[in-house]
Amino acid sequence: MDYDKPPLSLDELVDRLAERGLQIPDPDRARRYLRHIGYYRLSPYTIPFQDGGSDHLFREGTAFDDVLDLYAFDRALRLLVIDALERVEVAVRAALTDHMSTTYDDPHWYTDSDHFHHRGKHAKLLNIVQDTCNDRLRGTPDAGEGP
Repeated sequence: MDYDKPPLSLDELVDRLAERGLQIPDPDRARRYLRHIGYYRLSPYTIPFQDGGSDHLFREGTAFDDVLDLYAFDRALRLLVIDALERVEVAVRAALTDHMSTTYDDPHWYTDSDHFHHRGKHAKLLNIVQDTCNDRLRGTPDAGEGP
C-alpha cells in the first residue's frame, strides 16, 4: 500500500489547522500540545467543529481551545468510566469468591475441577492464576508495582 501524503512538521500541522479556519492565538502552545498529544490523536476531536465537507474546514469561531476542551472532557470521562468499571470488577470478583467459598466451604474452590463444566477451561484458569501469582511474587511491572 502506498501513501502519498508526506509527513508534516509541527509548524506545518499548526498552519494546516489555521488554514482550515481553526483560531490558534498561540501557535507555540498549539505546537506543544501537538507534540505531546499528537496530531492524529487530537484530529478526531476536531470533527464536531468542522463544516462536514471533505476539505475539513472549521465552523467560524472555532478555537484550538475548543478542541482541547473536548479532548480533556473525553479523557476525564474515560478515566471515570475506567474507575467505575474497576469497582464493578472488584465487587463481582468478591461476590463470586464469597459465594463459591461459602457454598463449597473451601476458600480455594477454584482448584477443584469438579466445580467446572469444562475441564480444559479449568486448566487454563489454573495456569492464569499460577502465572499471575508468579508475576506478583517477582514484582514485574505488569503486576502493579511502582517504579
